[in-house]
Amino acid sequence: MNNQQEIATPDDKTHTRKVRTQKLEFGTTKWLTYAAMFTALAVVMKFIGQFLTLTDSFKITLIYVVWLIAGATLGVFGGGAVCFASDVLGAIIFPTGAINPFLILGNTVYGVIAALAFRIPIKSYVAKFIIAGAICTVICTCGINTLAIYYSYSYYKVINVWQYFIAYRIMQPVVAVINIAIALAMIPLLNRLKLLPPIKRRNKATA
Repeated sequence: MNNQQEIATPDDKTHTRKVRTQKLEFGTTKWLTYAAMFTALAVVMKFIGQFLTLTDSFKITLIYVVWLIAGATLGVFGGGAVCFASDVLGAIIFPTGAINPFLILGNTVYGVIAALAFRIPIKSYVAKFIIAGAICTVICTCGINTLAIYYSYSYYKVINVWQYFIAYRIMQPVVAVINIAIALAMIPLLNRLKLLPPIKRRNKATA
């Protein structure tokens, strides 16, 4: 038994080394591993957020940090898949009511938009994260998700959408700023792990 373990160990180490040196490309073992890890981490952030509800309109959640990083590192499909899977799993594990398919749609689109925004040809990861976070906040958090809750829970029978946003969603941009700031602080670590896509630099035209 011991001899078999000793013989198998070098192969295991070689396989591990190959996985670590793999590019983070769709379908690779490394890609699948990080997709699963980001999904699990997002579910944990969703759970922690349940205890950080300060008022009806202000709940601090750090799930957007994970979603932004997932979109930036795993691309359109990976970002959307992580957001979809973590949102559905979170709703099942920590139920707060019926699953709202429109909220799931909005959150899935969050990862897709984050990935697309990261493809903007800007030579700065900081700028990419800020732009991605801002666009996702406007379109998904303040747009799609606000409308999903507004119509699903019949708020439209009592107040208009702007009144609802001011009363219940006005602090979402503040939460977004917190998440974006944390994502920016993660850039050095993501670079060391070689997870962020390389910034393409244009070659200067020669005379």
